[in-house]
Amino acid sequence: MSDATSVSLGGETLKATAAKFTMAAIGFLGTIVFARVLGPTGFGGYYLLFSLVKIADRAVNGWGTAVKKRFSEADTAPGELVGSQALFTVVWMAIVCAAALLASKQLVDYTGLPEAPVLFIVLLFAVTLFEPLDLMVQARGRVGASMWTDTLRSVLTFPLQLGLITLGLGAAGMAYGLAAATFLTVPILWYFVRARPVAPERETVENLWSYARFSIPNSLLSQAYDRFDIILLGYLLAPAAAGHYEVALKLTVPATFVTMAASSGLMARVSHRHSKGEEPGADVSNTLAFTSIVAIPMFFGAVAMPEQLVVTFFGPEYAEAAVLLVGLALYQIAKTQAGVLTSVIDGIDRPDVNTRVSALTLGINIVLGVALTLVYGAIGVVIATVVAETLRYVCSAVIIKRQLPSVVLFPRTLGEQFAAGLAMFAVIVPVERAVAVDHWYQLLAIVVLGAAVYAVTLAAISRKLRITIRGVVRSSRFEI
Repeated sequence: MSDATSVSLGGETLKATAAKFTMAAIGFLGTIVFARVLGPTGFGGYYLLFSLVKIADRAVNGWGTAVKKRFSEADTAPGELVGSQALFTVVWMAIVCAAALLASKQLVDYTGLPEAPVLFIVLLFAVTLFEPLDLMVQARGRVGASMWTDTLRSVLTFPLQLGLITLGLGAAGMAYGLAAATFLTVPILWYFVRARPVAPERETVENLWSYARFSIPNSLLSQAYDRFDIILLGYLLAPAAAGHYEVALKLTVPATFVTMAASSGLMARVSHRHSKGEEPGADVSNTLAFTSIVAIPMFFGAVAMPEQLVVTFFGPEYAEAAVLLVGLALYQIAKTQAGVLTSVIDGIDRPDVNTRVSALTLGINIVLGVALTLVYGAIGVVIATVVAETLRYVCSAVIIKRQLPSVVLFPRTLGEQFAAGLAMFAVIVPVERAVAVDHWYQLLAIVVLGAAVYAVTLAAISRKLRITIRGVVRSSRFEI
């Protein structure tokens, strides 16, 4: 069985990032269609429900993270790890489904969806099958295979959701469509795992629990933190406010693709090297240099024309999302850097540290989020999230420097990306002001112009980028 260091981190990241952008194109098209068809209330109601599902599945995800960690180490028992995951998933599903049935009225009232309890159970079953297998594939270093399987899921999800909505199922069609696509792609992940489940020995379970007792709360805290904004808006304001937030968030999601792809492979790579007593500092520094390469130009683009981006794609009823877009784009820059550091801390077998950092940042986000939302509305929760994520980055950076002194936290390449972003901003602002953006193709032309200016400028000033591109292209054969 291959391990995480036997494949190219750069090559796998490139393949995974390509998959993420393909997924984004499909997902973005779906978001535009469904946001317009369902309106802010129905669209927001679905994402309120999905946020609850993603919190409810955190125990399974946390156990899966422990399985991924042990799976990626030099000496493993793959069959027992897969078996332990299967047993944990079955037990947790039974507990959560019973709780969902008891709280069915509250689910309906909160989301505004009459079918909420059934949709909750169906979605939960789907994601608790998919995510642990996905983590095992990543543990083998096959991040490209993981991401392209997820991309196939997106390819299947869009037509299934569209068909079900066309049949009159409304927001429920989005839930059933995602669940169906997930079930269809689970066998592909199972093929890449290549390990038959075996009843785990007590020693294996204890070894997993030594990590899972931190990775489970970490997963819960992280997801609660990620989805806190939309959950709070649904509670304090209305599903429509959650719809505005989700639209703005969808526009900034591509900023995280490089981070998500690189972190998945980096965690397994750091784990394998750490288990053998090797130094992973160079891999970490190189990842930090490029993890914000998409987030930075997206932030400058959001500052340059926030309302045009939101209204042109989603319609005037989502105009209130424009101000949220700028704040969320800033948040994504901090998230892309902090996300890498969090994965490294997991990889060096210190999930307990991430537990403390996550608890601190979530606490600050809750206190600030509630206070600022009551005073300023939806933008208040975004401001709180920016503050909390910046704190997460600072705390994680301090810890990494203590554990891995050779890591360069702010590589020169990162500064070059900010310089290229400023050059892009200087070009597109006068163009946007000179052209009345009334149609999507006009907006797309400005976006393409900005991307071209950023790419050319960065390639011209960054020698490291040019060297890295040549190395990654040589090592990437796009094999699954």
